[in-house]
Amino acid sequence: MPELKLSGAPESSGQPAVREAGSAAGQPPGALRAAAARTAAQVRPRSLWHRHRLFTIVALISLLPRILAALSFRPALLTADSFLYMQGAVRYNLGTIRPSGYSFFLAPFRLLPHPLLAATTVQHLMGIGIAVIVYALLRYWGLPGWGATLAAAPVLFDTREIALESYILPDTLFCLVLMIVVALLLTRQTPRQWQCVTAGLLMASVTLLRGNGLPLAVVVAAFLLIRKVGWRAFTAAAAAFAIPVLGYVLVFHSQSGQYSLTSSDGLFLWSRTTSFANCAVIRPPPDLAPLCPDRQAQIKTPATAPAWSVSYLLTEPTPADYLWAPDAWWRHDAHPGINAYNNRLALRFALDAIKAQPLGYLKASARDVLLAFLATDRPQSQETMTFTAAPHITVLPSYYARDMRAFDGAAGNTHPVYPYAYFLFLYQQPVYFPGLVFLLVVAAGLVGVLRRWRNWGGMQALPWALAAVSVMSPALATQGLYRYMMVAIPLACLALGLCFARQGPPAPAGVAAQARPAGEETARDDRDAPAVPPHKEGPGQPGRPGRPAAPDEAVPPAGPA
Repeated sequence: MPELKLSGAPESSGQPAVREAGSAAGQPPGALRAAAARTAAQVRPRSLWHRHRLFTIVALISLLPRILAALSFRPALLTADSFLYMQGAVRYNLGTIRPSGYSFFLAPFRLLPHPLLAATTVQHLMGIGIAVIVYALLRYWGLPGWGATLAAAPVLFDTREIALESYILPDTLFCLVLMIVVALLLTRQTPRQWQCVTAGLLMASVTLLRGNGLPLAVVVAAFLLIRKVGWRAFTAAAAAFAIPVLGYVLVFHSQSGQYSLTSSDGLFLWSRTTSFANCAVIRPPPDLAPLCPDRQAQIKTPATAPAWSVSYLLTEPTPADYLWAPDAWWRHDAHPGINAYNNRLALRFALDAIKAQPLGYLKASARDVLLAFLATDRPQSQETMTFTAAPHITVLPSYYARDMRAFDGAAGNTHPVYPYAYFLFLYQQPVYFPGLVFLLVVAAGLVGVLRRWRNWGGMQALPWALAAVSVMSPALATQGLYRYMMVAIPLACLALGLCFARQGPPAPAGVAAQARPAGEETARDDRDAPAVPPHKEGPGQPGRPGRPAAPDEAVPPAGPA
């Protein structure tokens, strides 16, 4: 199968190809040195100004709302999950509700004077890093600078993206690691072994950062198979993924007696079924009868609106209401608490409910996805990931204050700092990425993937599939919240941008210089080098110099024609 050449100029250009050390065996040293040299050339101030002027200006402007966010809320934006992660970073124990990968990330910040501020500052830089990856990949695949900048703009300026970076939550880190995986796998037609192994390791960290990371690993594995990386590379990637994850599972088993990443996956899936489960249809056995939604006494459904109305959909009890209700069944049964016993009960009920009412399950999940797209633009609340004057937790309980004091050295609740918060509230009113536009971007990306179905969807198939799974998996597993879906924004924008890319990636700047004898100077500065060799010939088009190749010509299809 033809392979995209990154180590030398195209053979048709008349320049000798430069063979990287160890390239035949898929070893990284030569590739890494060449990539480092190209990156260093691209990020020099003069190169940024001449080649990436628009994006550089836009990225610098995006620092302003992030600085404003850091000044506006002290010590950080916090939810109940934030304290669980801080507790794990202090006690070094694995969480029973959430995977503890983010706690491992937080632990080193305890050595700094203001741990929470330091963590959110790094997350703000990560947000800009995500936009840089989107921009760089699209430019690499031939999109003009203005188009690549437009695709990166939602991550740079969306108020909810900036708010998410301000929370002590794993989502920004989760998104950055996932985008690095995409960047690794989209810089060659067929990824090399070292790229596959690195991607496997990173997907292991994605799986340990958030509960829906495992389905994304399945998508990456399918991509490697489609791209025919070879059994050695695929096996090495699988081992790189499996070893850390299995090690985590074994440690978790020694702690809780359960071979799993958490003790809550069954409970979350049970909460999903509360949106549709009818025990008259399910007919659960006596030990599962207390799990029926109509047996949860403190949950009241709205009685003033028709069941089909938007008002009913927005005010009916959510899966989270059932799961965290003060009298939830798992709080007072034979083995109270979130543990292996209750997790098994919840999983049994959930599977029975899904088998008995599969259409109800799909309908409830699809409704959550659509509501997350269409009903999150106007509300100003923590659930829609916007900045609010009131903290998410009005008064910190003593156990939350204890965990926060152990991590941060103080126990102050989230509070706005004026006048900075005032300007941030003004900023967030008009500047956000509309949910309807988000939905249209995802739909347009799907059209682009289907247009290239003969080529397995083209290069945009990987980011689009990851975006689609990121959107759907939370709604299928527990509840569709906009916070869980936001990781799909840069992926969907990248996929849509790749649909409009008109040529393959250019030959690396400085390839000709590598082929010349040592000491010979180039005739012109690298910033003047054309993005496409002047005599590049497209496949099947001999004798037509200077014509930019179409995507399917520059990048041969991985799958059968």
